[in-house]
Amino acid sequence: MSIIILTDIPEWVRPLVDLLESRGIKVQVTDDPEEIVANGLIVNRVSSLLAERDKARADRITHSLRTWEAEGRSVINGSLCFQIGYSKLDQAKLFTECGVRTPQTYPAIPGGRAIQGKTVLLKPPAGGFGRGIRRLEDGEPAPDGLFSREEGWIEQELLTAADGCVHRIEVLGSDILYEARSPIQADQFNYCLAHPESDVTLLPPREIAPKVTEAVKKILRAARMELGAVEYLLDEKDNPVFIDLNPVSSFHPGATAVLGRDPLDTTASYLIHRSAGL
Repeated sequence: MSIIILTDIPEWVRPLVDLLESRGIKVQVTDDPEEIVANGLIVNRVSSLLAERDKARADRITHSLRTWEAEGRSVINGSLCFQIGYSKLDQAKLFTECGVRTPQTYPAIPGGRAIQGKTVLLKPPAGGFGRGIRRLEDGEPAPDGLFSREEGWIEQELLTAADGCVHRIEVLGSDILYEARSPIQADQFNYCLAHPESDVTLLPPREIAPKVTEAVKKILRAARMELGAVEYLLDEKDNPVFIDLNPVSSFHPGATAVLGRDPLDTTASYLIHRSAGL
């Protein structure tokens, strides 16, 4: 039994690797798809930050994931999930295709505006930790020269969250692990929930609204995502409006108390079970 973890940031997966190896699992960690030759479960943990730094390399990884899938190899968070994860425009399209609400989203226009009459967020196609996001007031053009049309930047309608929070649903397989609620801060777009000092409220699955659970599971199936998180805001009628899909999110340190078990341990058990089925 072996598990191969593809990642551009090895230190992010080190705790998971240590846990798997402590259970006698052979683990290969690499950032190069060409080094993956042995049989085993392939776990894609490449961050969207890579697509921001090196789009060509991200595209090559997508191609490798497709090749492995065509060969019948088992891949977690495969080509479709990876491609959607690093494209904000593809995420908006996926949410729309799933029949769930999402903010109005269009390709951004350098020096102009794609969405008229509204305040929007100008977002790079990929990234993390809120990098590169800026607010454009009604009538304010996107900066000319900041990006080209080919880069995939988007304009996204700026919504007001009824409860003042960003909601993140952490998932594993087809199951929801927990929800994390983080207060929105003015002109701040980084809602990484991995830090203990974060002002975050955690909820177990039984306390998540059924309409949210149903929508999230529909999104997971459509994106073929087994590890990661989905983010949403609540409108004035408490309906979820989905804004992000993140295949490489981080567990909040308080999750163990909510779940009654370390989510990293739960993840290791899931990967071992998936690997044993090969």
